[in-house]
Amino acid sequence: MSLVDMDPLFRKVDFPDVQPGPLLPLAEKVAAKLKAKKQTVTVFEATAAGLIQAALNAVPGASAYTTCGAVAYGPKKAVAVLGSLDLSTPKVEDGAGYKTSKNAWTKSLARIKRQEVGACWCISESGACGPTFNIPDVTTGFVSIFVSGPVERGVFAESPHNKREENMWAFAKLALELLSDCIDEAEAVDVEVPQPLLSPKEDRYGGVEVDVPEAVAGAAVAQFDHELRRGLALWQEAGKGGIWLKIPLSSASCVGVAARCGFEFHHAKSEYVLMTKWMLATRSPLPKYGFTQIGVGGIVLNSRDEVLMVVEKTSPLARFQGSWKLPGGLADPGEDFAETVLREVREETGVTGSLEGVVSLRHTHGVRYGQGDIYVLAKLRADKEEIVLDENELLAAEWMSRERIQSLVVDQGQPLDGKVSANNWTMIRNALDGALIVCSQLPDSRNPTKPTQLYTASSM
Repeated sequence: MSLVDMDPLFRKVDFPDVQPGPLLPLAEKVAAKLKAKKQTVTVFEATAAGLIQAALNAVPGASAYTTCGAVAYGPKKAVAVLGSLDLSTPKVEDGAGYKTSKNAWTKSLARIKRQEVGACWCISESGACGPTFNIPDVTTGFVSIFVSGPVERGVFAESPHNKREENMWAFAKLALELLSDCIDEAEAVDVEVPQPLLSPKEDRYGGVEVDVPEAVAGAAVAQFDHELRRGLALWQEAGKGGIWLKIPLSSASCVGVAARCGFEFHHAKSEYVLMTKWMLATRSPLPKYGFTQIGVGGIVLNSRDEVLMVVEKTSPLARFQGSWKLPGGLADPGEDFAETVLREVREETGVTGSLEGVVSLRHTHGVRYGQGDIYVLAKLRADKEEIVLDENELLAAEWMSRERIQSLVVDQGQPLDGKVSANNWTMIRNALDGALIVCSQLPDSRNPTKPTQLYTASSM
């Protein structure tokens, strides 16, 4: 059995007589076919040492059909450009096995890289050009070339000599002729043109928004890498400013690629991460993501004008552990102040009621994760006064008179276990004696089902 009979996709061809010379004639015919059909090609070569890609690029207008390529010369060195691909072949001891292994290598590489790059065609070439060889019974040059695309074909040819440069030129000629034949053969089949992964959209501020599709993983990450880098070059040339890249959780493999391209994290949610890149030399004006959390506390009054006070099971700050405070908690997305405090009071104590108004706002900086903190104090009137303690959240809850609360107040720096902090007492006193900020509603065209809440000082 001959070397190529072992794989029906390969045929043995006569070795061409080619002398080094101009590159353009080698590629003009195949270039015309690629441009006419709006098809693209990627090249991964070894012993042709870049001549195949150079010939394709020598034709004017080559950017319409050429993509990336690489010269993968030597298995250990090739990792730098091919990545850690599982293209291992059995160790060979003789020339026949060595030549057959090249057929397996070029076929596998062409199939993988065509998919990764997203090109219509991929040429993979490997062999030996001389003048010396690693296998004792190999004394002249040989080449294995495989083209993967809408049709797949391979050729194997052996040179009658070991003249290095002449063999390299012959390898390039064979590769381009094989691609030309494959393009012609593909006329009879529907050519599946790889669709781009990314669909950039310009935003209102002269930037670009890019949504990465779901489930980009494995080999498709290389296509994402290629398209993103190509896009960045185009956006840089066009003078674009901010690039917004939204990567779904199912495509998390793309995050590392984006980071290597200079993108920074903007924010993350359970279903996606948003990354940004400012392309201009000026300081980035891109808005930060939400950097302030909102907590809402409630001063809840019962029918006797007593105030609902609670002791948290675990206080966010150790110095407040065991202290009496007002019920409340952090707002959830989409909640108004009233919704937050009514929910928190109900969950923690079972007490329900209605909003009378907003008492005050407190703004603090550098809290958890460096966030700002806005604490809104709202005044509520209870309509269900029975306390049902949530023991997962609270150690205690009581209705307290104004006098009782005041008797528990301690100065700054004093132990707070079983006491009320001076700051809490100030806010409670304001709620009991001061005017309220009242809430009215404005229609919101962006969210017709949820009006905007407008808070204004009440008239005295």
